[in-house]
Amino acid sequence: MRNMKITTSFFVILICLLLSRCNSQKKNILTDKNLYWGDIHNHCNVGYAKGSLERAYDIAQSHLDFFCFTPHTQWHDRPDTGNYQSFTEGFQKAKNDWWKVVKYANDFYKPGIFVSFIGYEWHSSSYGDNCIIMPGNKGDLLYPGDIKELQSVAKENNALLIPHHPAYMKDNRGQNWAFLGQTDITPVVEIISEHGNAESDRSPIPYILHSHGGRYTRNTIQYLWSQGKQVGIVGSSDDHFGYPGAYGEGLVAVYADTLTRESIMEAIKNRRTYAVNADRIELDFRLNEHFMGESIPFKSGREISVKVKGKDVIERVEVLRNNSVIYRDYPCDRKIKDTSWDKPVLCRIEFGWGPWSAFNITRTVDWTFDVNIKNGKIISATPCFQSGPFDENRRNLIASLDDYHCKFQSYTSRKDAFELRPTNSVILEIQGSPETELDISLSQPVVKNHKILLHELEESSDIFYTGNMPLESVLLHRIVFNENYQTDFKFKDKSETEITDWYYVRVVQTNGSLALSSPVWVNKKEN
Repeated sequence: MRNMKITTSFFVILICLLLSRCNSQKKNILTDKNLYWGDIHNHCNVGYAKGSLERAYDIAQSHLDFFCFTPHTQWHDRPDTGNYQSFTEGFQKAKNDWWKVVKYANDFYKPGIFVSFIGYEWHSSSYGDNCIIMPGNKGDLLYPGDIKELQSVAKENNALLIPHHPAYMKDNRGQNWAFLGQTDITPVVEIISEHGNAESDRSPIPYILHSHGGRYTRNTIQYLWSQGKQVGIVGSSDDHFGYPGAYGEGLVAVYADTLTRESIMEAIKNRRTYAVNADRIELDFRLNEHFMGESIPFKSGREISVKVKGKDVIERVEVLRNNSVIYRDYPCDRKIKDTSWDKPVLCRIEFGWGPWSAFNITRTVDWTFDVNIKNGKIISATPCFQSGPFDENRRNLIASLDDYHCKFQSYTSRKDAFELRPTNSVILEIQGSPETELDISLSQPVVKNHKILLHELEESSDIFYTGNMPLESVLLHRIVFNENYQTDFKFKDKSETEITDWYYVRVVQTNGSLALSSPVWVNKKEN
């Protein structure tokens, strides 16, 4: 549909259509509120990262519901040692182009279609990095000299202040929890980003990509909760290739009433939020009918309700009380029945791979292909597009989608591949039967046609190649039945302890995708 540029009016129409299809489950099967996906921490060349601001917004509104561009702007207490020229130049770029940051956030804001916020990132060796997110159409770029001053700025502007990569060591840009703001200023903390997972120092996805070191136990989110702090959690990419919503780097999900700035801010402030690292796992968690994020009066009896709709096989769903697992559900172990075809199945189409860097012929390959469904129907399509390789002009798109046809446009390379994974993928939710046919027609990088029936993908994955090794390939994953990607359970817990209990949910898919909910707090019994 487009390669480089597209007119604004046509693009808005395109986005309306894409969002109506790709995000067709706003009022989803899990809950009566709307589920929206966003990235509220992302960088481009307005600062010291890559990519234009125009490109960042183009990408964001092609597959996200809300977005905040957060340029690197300052580091008041950076060490005297080291070469920080790129930081200095990036900070100056952000200062010079601040007018543009504000303008783009307001120009691209389309209530009901796409929400954009004004914000920036504040570095601190002593206190930890924070992103400040403004609620409305105005926002000044200020230069607070310490965390107290930054918190005052946030309070005066009714803004959010969200601590980032908290689990690094204190005084090395990890968080200093002693200076954590009140929950009206800092209701949530970023638990997942491209830095890794800050749930605990033993959680999957360690801190490894950056030079700040590994995870410090006392700076993890579990430790923070154990100290009585009632903060929720979010995920965001912190991507430095100007790619909002980059797959594998982190996203935030919120439950809100409408897709507006006011409603998204209200949801975050009330901690109706959860984080994922990769797949857009749908998660609804309640305790005594209270949403995740709520702090409720003491009651010894607690009915816990969890609903999950994954994007792959769910290995387990865990409910934790005070950081310890009290209940586990294993959807992966459920047997497939004769009636399993009555509900939609998931089919992931992954493409890429290609020459290793050892061959010294690493390249970027363009993909265009159509998927036609016969004797079945496409319910939804979910993009899984990573940020690498950096390219100002290329785009990853679900270019068109209807009940029987889907067209993809993408590009892959081993260069800059996040976590060395040189692929992209799209997940199709299909209502079909064993005889439903997938007809895949490649037009780039080669002209090729491949057909397969769903019952064949029930038994085995399938791979076809664009040429002899080391050329790229396409992997059709084994289909996933509803029993294995969706679950819904309730159970009862009871506690008479004299402390405030906190409950949260952890979802783990077999492909490594995680979802982590904000807690529900049951406050201690009054004497």
